[in-house]
Amino acid sequence: MKIYLNVKLQMFLWSLLKKFSKNNEKRQIIREVIFRLSLDKKQEQLYFDSLDILDNEYLDLFYKKLTALIDIIEEKDIIQWQEQNLEKLQEIRSKEQKEKEYNTDFNILFDNI
Repeated sequence: MKIYLNVKLQMFLWSLLKKFSKNNEKRQIIREVIFRLSLDKKQEQLYFDSLDILDNEYLDLFYKKLTALIDIIEEKDIIQWQEQNLEKLQEIRSKEQKEKEYNTDFNILFDNI
């Protein structure tokens, strides 16, 4: 009976420690994102201070919203990158077409000489 209680207590403590570790990781990730946002120092400090007082539920909610925001930003960046590459590709094709037309005109000129 005593061993069973110890195992149960150890499992409980392990789950608490694991949860604590995950929450600390989330806090650290959120701190890093806030730091990289280039905010005003006062505003940045307010976010850091508020992060310390969030309970687990609000920390999870804030983390989920932040990751969703990051996903949206990354998706927009990918779309913008694709559009830029498409424009560059169209420019290259246009230049190739002009060179091809120029070379064709040049060849016709030589053929007629």
